[in-house]
Amino acid sequence: MLDARASTTSQRAETPMKLLLVTPRWTRDGGVGAHLMASAGALAESGLEVHVAAARIDSSSGVSGVTLHRSSELFNTQLSPDLRLGEALSAGPSIVHLHQVEDPALVERLQAIAPVVISAHGYIACTSGVHYFRPGQECTRAHGPGCVPNLALRGCAHTRHIRPLPSSYKRAGAGAAALRRADLAVSYSSAVDRHLAVNGVTRRSVVPYFPTTTPNTAPRIGDRRLVVFGGRVVAPKGVAVLIGAARSVEADFVICGDGRQLDAMRRLARRLGVADRVRFTGWLSADDLAAEFAQASIVAVPSVWPEPFGLVGIEALAAGRPVVASLTGGVGDWLQDGVSGLCVEPGNVGALAQALNELLADPARQSAMGAAGRDAVATRFSPEKHVSALVEGYRTARSTWERRRSGRVGEPLAGAARAEPSQI
Repeated sequence: MLDARASTTSQRAETPMKLLLVTPRWTRDGGVGAHLMASAGALAESGLEVHVAAARIDSSSGVSGVTLHRSSELFNTQLSPDLRLGEALSAGPSIVHLHQVEDPALVERLQAIAPVVISAHGYIACTSGVHYFRPGQECTRAHGPGCVPNLALRGCAHTRHIRPLPSSYKRAGAGAAALRRADLAVSYSSAVDRHLAVNGVTRRSVVPYFPTTTPNTAPRIGDRRLVVFGGRVVAPKGVAVLIGAARSVEADFVICGDGRQLDAMRRLARRLGVADRVRFTGWLSADDLAAEFAQASIVAVPSVWPEPFGLVGIEALAAGRPVVASLTGGVGDWLQDGVSGLCVEPGNVGALAQALNELLADPARQSAMGAAGRDAVATRFSPEKHVSALVEGYRTARSTWERRRSGRVGEPLAGAARAEPSQI
């Protein structure tokens, strides 16, 4: 007959993990939204019971095996955490995983119920959120009073509108506190992992993303020289750099995405005399973006900020397309210079044009790099690797949480080695 401890262990092993994901919105409106929906589906397919609490839910975006709960008061800090989460708590989660919700009070309340994991999809503990001074110059300091003169004098605010900065500074401090309190902080690149480390987040793990688009297998039409960009049309994404490079590159360009700089980039293309070769598509569905990649010679990622990862890059590689990208932030985690694409100095129009011309002139090299990129993504950035790393992280978080509840939170984490970037 099994003793009580063995019986409990056996019951835990047989009971599916019940996961509650908490997020501002459940919709594919950007890289994080697309990733979260794909991740939730993969976790459900692996056997976890997955629930989602979101303040806003796109009614057309259901995912098989995922139960949705509308928590319309999620960000109403005047209410108690229980009221903010609403019916989602009735799911009785064994793990709570927060995405773009960095609230210390909410974390503390949830930890009375279950272990709390927070995903850092970007530079949470940064007032401006973009974490750089100039193209290629990543900020390396922790959030704190020293940020104030940098915001004012070194330009890392990257905005002329200073009125929101005090509240942004306060929000970054709260984000850092939430990350430090969480039972585990998850990031998706070496760049964000560095950001967490310098801000004193010790319980952390690097988990691989995986492509959220299904490659379009339609054959390319003719031998058209075509450069495709996919992402938000905002200053940190470097669309202005790409349009500047277009003047020196004999090719057509497609800008896929929406954002506050869309009209400005249309004007820039006209001013530089390349408007007849630059097409702006606006926001695209996953299938439409995959169709654009299928016709691309090259996918460009010309970011001037340190990309937290660059999800569009592995989606392009998965489609067998070589990538020319700024070597900044997490890009080096997935792009091997000279093998799956070419790396260039961030913000350097001439270097970007030269790399595009070099690769456009050699279709055989494009094909070889695309194949190498496809193999690399299949090996390192698969849904299976993502789920495996997350589930292991959830186990680590539960171990930390149980020690916290027993008053042993200061003890070393047994068997909880942090994944290094080279392992993803």
